[in-house]
Amino acid sequence: MNNETENLLGASPLFLRVLNTARMVAGTDTPVLITGERGTGKEMLAREIHAVSQWNRGAFHVINCTGVSGSEFQLELDRVGGKREQSGAGTLFLDEVGELLPDAQQQLLHMLESHRLTVRQTGRPRIIVSSSLDLRKLVDAGDLREDLYYRLFVVPLEVPPLRDRQEDIVILLKRFSSEFARVHNRRSPRYSVSARNLLKRYPWPGNVRELRNFCERMVILMAGQIIQPENLPQEIRQGPEQKRDRPRFLLPADGINLMELESDVIRQALGLSGGNRSKAARLLGISRDTLLYRIQKHAIEV
Repeated sequence: MNNETENLLGASPLFLRVLNTARMVAGTDTPVLITGERGTGKEMLAREIHAVSQWNRGAFHVINCTGVSGSEFQLELDRVGGKREQSGAGTLFLDEVGELLPDAQQQLLHMLESHRLTVRQTGRPRIIVSSSLDLRKLVDAGDLREDLYYRLFVVPLEVPPLRDRQEDIVILLKRFSSEFARVHNRRSPRYSVSARNLLKRYPWPGNVRELRNFCERMVILMAGQIIQPENLPQEIRQGPEQKRDRPRFLLPADGINLMELESDVIRQALGLSGGNRSKAARLLGISRDTLLYRIQKHAIEV
């Protein structure tokens, strides 16, 4: 692990699968598409790919694509080009590529078409893009060029949300707490078992970014103390908001076999989707990687 991406920590199968795939693709010049919710660490994963690739001798350049027009995109490319003359080719990271305006999408498509076969020979930068939006849905809505989508969708990496990485929460909690204790010259707080259980139950809608901010707050306000449930923010103590008066599923009085139920629901989703795993994942409201992990867990033949 390199210094810039030392916070890419985790032991969950979903996270390790993504990280291992990222390191495998780092040795190629293929464009990489990193997807995932906001705050999951897409830029950090892009930096990891850069750090273990042959382009790491150059700089890691970032362009935020949100609402960028063609002329603005060209200005950003020229700015990065000037920096590359001093630092070498490096990596070009296009953040939130799905939010480029149409004329900028055309420029990016042209750049990718002329880039793919010449990146090694001409010393052009490695290209990595990210999106927190569903690019397929943007194509269907007419907001993203379909030819650009297929040019980007070569090696997709989906960073799982923190709520699907419960086993990683305590690992990240300790790392962030130690980091901010050094930054603020304070003692790192400790967490009771009850507090840790609440933190693992909380869905973390802001993902790793939200957990990181929480850790800094606790280091500042509770330095050196043992944090109990009553010291946690109200939203964490209360847990997920109940949006329905009645549960969607009623547990029978004699109970159920949860593993069998999960396996059965996954099989139904695969049947409804005709075996299409991406569609099945959408039916279940989970990521494709989460579905693949659970298919393997239940030894379901597809």
